[in-house]
Amino acid sequence: MVRADERVSSTTALSHKLEELACNGNSLDIHPSKLLYASPWIDQVKEHAGIRLSDRALLCPTHAQAEKLDSMMCSLYDVHNNPEGVVNLGVAENGLMTDEYIKYFGEALRKGLNPVDMGYGDRLSGSARLKNAIADMFNENFDPIEPVVPEHIITGTGCTTVLDQLSWTILNPGDAILIAAPFYAGFDVNMVSRSGSHVVPVYVPDGEKAIAPESLAAFEDSLQACKDEGREVKAVLLCNPQNPLGRTYPRETILAYAMFAEKHNLHLISDEIYALSVYDNPNLPDFPEFISFLNIDVEKETGKKFDKSRLHIVYSFSKDFGANGLRVGCIISQNNPLLLRAMLHTCFLMKVSSPADVLLSTLLNDKPAFKAMISENRRRLTAASTFCREWFRKRGVHAFNTVAGHFMLVDFQKHLNITTFNQEKELWQRLLDAGVYTATGGGYHWKYPGFLRITFSVNQDSLKLGLERIEKELGLKIIA
Repeated sequence: MVRADERVSSTTALSHKLEELACNGNSLDIHPSKLLYASPWIDQVKEHAGIRLSDRALLCPTHAQAEKLDSMMCSLYDVHNNPEGVVNLGVAENGLMTDEYIKYFGEALRKGLNPVDMGYGDRLSGSARLKNAIADMFNENFDPIEPVVPEHIITGTGCTTVLDQLSWTILNPGDAILIAAPFYAGFDVNMVSRSGSHVVPVYVPDGEKAIAPESLAAFEDSLQACKDEGREVKAVLLCNPQNPLGRTYPRETILAYAMFAEKHNLHLISDEIYALSVYDNPNLPDFPEFISFLNIDVEKETGKKFDKSRLHIVYSFSKDFGANGLRVGCIISQNNPLLLRAMLHTCFLMKVSSPADVLLSTLLNDKPAFKAMISENRRRLTAASTFCREWFRKRGVHAFNTVAGHFMLVDFQKHLNITTFNQEKELWQRLLDAGVYTATGGGYHWKYPGFLRITFSVNQDSLKLGLERIEKELGLKIIA
């Protein structure tokens, strides 16, 4: 397997590594999350006769994901300008409140932009205006045990760059971070590309046990396997609400994560990007409400020691606010000033733009508008998720029950007799050729072939068109 942090000393050695990278995709049924797919990039690198790029760039492990996503984005469906384009049901974007946010933000920018916003602002780590607004939002909506103050916060251009900077700060090349599988495919990019660290999928039990305290037994096994390989584990990440399962974790499991991190002296990252996108599902009437790690007093609730400096909360305004394009996220670390100071040294690389700062701080400070937007977004998520899940059910295809996020896993395994991950990739390509971009379950480290993650939070017309294209391509019929 090619590793991005391995130095290549000669052109011949580079060629050999490129050949190895290209051959990684030739196995008949290797789990897709383990592959570095061959692509035109490799051919161009091998044929390039000009001045050489760095080994890091040439052997970047995320080239295939980036090129596929860019290709899709270049041909997106638009009802007026590109009606034959690709309907995006693969990337988690929330278009349910777009009209309302455009109207609100348009007015906010006109009124809120100040002369200081035309410069670099008043803080490297985020303006005082934005950090105060974020602190208030967390204090009023996440019920923290210890109030969040601006000094606990560093902002950045979305969770992607915040996690990139965080992993660069806490992980050395080759260090491992444990994450329960399936998990968000972006972790394979933003936790790895620059830090050179190693994401280890932990295959927890299926069903309700996936979010239960006993799932931490699988983490013990994975940590021991890393030790046996000579790889040091430095961190564990909890994605709550979970992506792609769309579930919230009970308090007991959150405490189990804390105890695991304390036992093995690990950084504990809690990615809470979908915290305010929790909605109703009549099929799961007793699901646990979202609980932030900020609301957990580990020592009081367990009676055991817990080093609070290991806990870091990551959040972005992309999902709950339907604003992926604004690129604003943050890290909250309430008891690790050294980490925050270290991240300050490089945070200029992810400084939030003044217009985005104005838009979000205006909304966060407008408490009535904020509450109305979040409440309406949850109502629309309930309706959209119910519609999508029932659409598949009526056609004999099982869609997972969810209570959070913008997506659901859909099981095509039995319907299409899919038994290999190569067949899953072929299904993905069929749908892309039919004008629908989806996400493969294998890309999220789901251990069973034949699943796709479908985003239902796009506007209703786009969702219906995408589903109609899926129906036509796969020959689905209403059976109930």
